[in-house]
Amino acid sequence: MVGQHARGAGGAAPPSRPGGTAAVLLAATGLPLAGAVAGELTGNGGGPLFALGAVLGTGAAAARCTRAGRWWVVIAAPPVVLAARAGTAWAAGSDAAQGKALASSAVRWVVDAFPVMAVAVLVALSVVAGRAALAARSARTGPTASTSASRIPNPRRTADPNSTPAPAPAPAPAAVTAGRTADRRRRHG
Repeated sequence: MVGQHARGAGGAAPPSRPGGTAAVLLAATGLPLAGAVAGELTGNGGGPLFALGAVLGTGAAAARCTRAGRWWVVIAAPPVVLAARAGTAWAAGSDAAQGKALASSAVRWVVDAFPVMAVAVLVALSVVAGRAALAARSARTGPTASTSASRIPNPRRTADPNSTPAPAPAPAPAAVTAGRTADRRRRHG
């Protein structure tokens, strides 16, 4: 029953949450992109709307992802944040992002996005560490972990240490019973 409770009926892995991967991808990429677009529309491209979208998106993705996907969210946060910032700044069509000035604009986008990337990674690591701590805590205090409350007392431990143990019951004579059955079959059969 323990294996079925932990893994699902029949010992198989539990079914994935509906829309789990799509929700993680949407949070990880959609919120930083939405924040960057909102920042460009308000005239403050790398400002607080971009930072808020990137940090909330990374945190939501880290909270929603599977155990195996946690590290993908942490590792993917910087490139996703940088791509959202650089992509929206380039798509805004400023004249400085054309030709030879593209390299210096790219450096400016990296510098603008770096603090947001660092905060997004810290938020993702915090969420991952919090989820791991909660999982460890629930494993220690789960229904299968507390067997001391439901433990059946061992009579040998509670007995007087100076007393002798009771003799084991004698086994039933199997040969006698099997012989009688075989004799009956020969007579009747």
